Amino acid sequence: MIGFDPAAVREALNIPDSYVPALMMTIGKEDTSSQRPRGYRKPTGEFVSYNRFEL
Repeated sequence: MIGFDPAAVREALNIPDSYVPALMMTIGKEDTSSQRPRGYRKPTGEFVSYNRFEL
């Protein structure tokens, strides 16, 4: 991702210094107004984690 700043990501998400943000991936939201038949789509829960670091 262009402009990825690991230090800014660490600060914004309260990531401890013992972790290094190495990758940021965007995930879009489905447009349900123009649905068309498509093949298998992996459920988001299989590859997205909503864990957080507490202050």
